[in-house]
Amino acid sequence: MAFTSKVLIYLLCAVFTFAASGAEGKVYLDVFGKSFKRITIAAPPFKSEKLSNIPSSMGELLAKDLDLSGFFIVTPPSLMDRELTEEGIEKQEIKFSNWRSLGIEILCKGRVIEGNGDVTLEAYLYDTIDGSLILAKRYKTRREEWRRLIHRLSDDIMLAITGEKGIMSSRILFVSGATNRKDIYMVDIDGFNQRKLTDFRSITLSPSVSPNNKYLAYTSYREGKPNLYIVDMERGKEVYVDREEGMKTGTSWYGGNLFAYSHTSGKSSTIYSYDVEKKTKSVIHRSDGIATSPSFSPDGTKMVFVSDMHGSPQIFLKDLPSGTIKRLTFSGTYNTSPAFSPKGDLIAFVSKFEGALEICIMNSDGSNQRVLTNGGINDSPQFSPCGRYILYSSNRGGNRYNIHLMLFNGENRKMLKYTDADETQPKFVQ
Repeated sequence: MAFTSKVLIYLLCAVFTFAASGAEGKVYLDVFGKSFKRITIAAPPFKSEKLSNIPSSMGELLAKDLDLSGFFIVTPPSLMDRELTEEGIEKQEIKFSNWRSLGIEILCKGRVIEGNGDVTLEAYLYDTIDGSLILAKRYKTRREEWRRLIHRLSDDIMLAITGEKGIMSSRILFVSGATNRKDIYMVDIDGFNQRKLTDFRSITLSPSVSPNNKYLAYTSYREGKPNLYIVDMERGKEVYVDREEGMKTGTSWYGGNLFAYSHTSGKSSTIYSYDVEKKTKSVIHRSDGIATSPSFSPDGTKMVFVSDMHGSPQIFLKDLPSGTIKRLTFSGTYNTSPAFSPKGDLIAFVSKFEGALEICIMNSDGSNQRVLTNGGINDSPQFSPCGRYILYSSNRGGNRYNIHLMLFNGENRKMLKYTDADETQPKFVQ
């Protein structure tokens, strides 16, 4: 077992928070609407009394984060004249009419304080229409961890503007490597702090991390067969191994400590649930043929999965209390990789169209199915914790698979490149 040592980070956020009564509770953007107008935001260079490249680097990273979110138009520094960049950060020091004249709706100002190996950022977010204070926070961390500080600020800006927290503090779990040697990696969404979690000189697949970030589950051929492992990441100790004959894949966590996976052996398949705390194993579903890729509704009462019970791989929904099964997909001969959204209203999946594998989405009852991607081989869709984004792998634009991110409606598609090898099976880690 080769796990990197745990990095200890301290990030003290929200030492103080203010909200003007006129802005409190106001949602500027409905991010779950069918369409929306992106908000124009400006983040002039942060003030600093110390000569350092950190303040300017902070501004550049904040702009990248806000652009990646898909909900903002970030004003380039070239549009801000000296009068704008040199004014203060307090409300009484800001000429909001000058910012409005540039079409800027939201203004982020900040002051950076460095000392004793720490960096502190005092950030203010204003509505330029009426000059109201939307958000004010102080963040503090070690100097070398300033990137995490900006990711937290970006997420807080998203929360203040949309009512939903952003994803820039999230990490990404994925598989990468050559054809006969694949390992599991974890990385910050911006590509920094990459860690290789396994190094077995074999093929390791189907990773997932428990909601409390304590356990890592995966399938690996390290012992010559596709066995399933659950590892306590803090102690580097295996807490569960399934070495029975057959293929074990489709790992998925739900209900806190519950873990589900598919076991196919011979002509039958079983989807198991394992409680890592109680150390108990139970059968959720058993059938002839293929039954794989379990994913669960937020309340844990419904499971979506793939089965070939009617001839070709299709997606089905099982109501766990009653045992009732409903077929959700009928179009095409190949529908697979379903994933419930955290809000339980949507299911992402993969469908085959004219030789291409496309990421699709549908309502949880199977209605309103639509295609989000357009060409190539796209696979392994996973929702972000907030439900606004879908993470997936794709070889569109080249022969190599890379991780991609898009909004749940298919807009603002971005490629996230982390390694020089194929990158597949991505998942969000909070």
